[in-house]
Amino acid sequence: EARRVLNAFGLPLLPTVMARSADEAAALAAVFGYPVVAKLQARRLLHKSDVGAVQVGLATERAVRAAFRDLTAIAEQQGATDVAEGEGVVIQPMISGGVETMVGITEDPLFGPLVAFGLGGIHVEVLGDVRFRIAPLTDRDADELLRGIRGYKLLEGYRGHPPVDLAALRELLLRIARLAEEVPEIAELDLNPVIALPPGNGCRIVDARIRVGAPRQPLLA
Repeated sequence: EARRVLNAFGLPLLPTVMARSADEAAALAAVFGYPVVAKLQARRLLHKSDVGAVQVGLATERAVRAAFRDLTAIAEQQGATDVAEGEGVVIQPMISGGVETMVGITEDPLFGPLVAFGLGGIHVEVLGDVRFRIAPLTDRDADELLRGIRGYKLLEGYRGHPPVDLAALRELLLRIARLAEEVPEIAELDLNPVIALPPGNGCRIVDARIRVGAPRQPLLA
């Protein structure tokens, strides 16, 4: 459901396909091209890596099949086997390089929807390098949101690492701000990580989570 919402707003999602068997997982890996990532998709697993539910760098069919078996066992332990609800093992192409960022929406009781941007992956929890802006965003707001994080040097290129596609990140922030306006039922949106690639290569949303709630009511004057 989350992916359908994000696709409707033209957001750059990394291809993610559910595998219902080890044979399907191997076939998907062959289509995507090695290496691939296998992960367990489940509503109750917000931090997949904490329980070993993400396996990266799978470079052979044998590795993919073994990962499918391991993740299926974890799914049974975690009670995450409701295929009808989109739970199970998914396969993704693996992206090398780039910088992990995060983009999100949170609802402020006074100001309404806020757009968040910061360094992604584990950096969100360890460094807390996240900034917020009130939606809607202008181009200038989006640029200031990008430049406002302490880790902006990583986006510009630092010590031999190439810069990232800032234009693609700016476009993503503007689309997310539009999403926050158009779909008031979204109480919280977390895109983490969003891999920012070198200039001209865009960015890719690897994981997405949406929490819905009652549509916000406008404040009375």
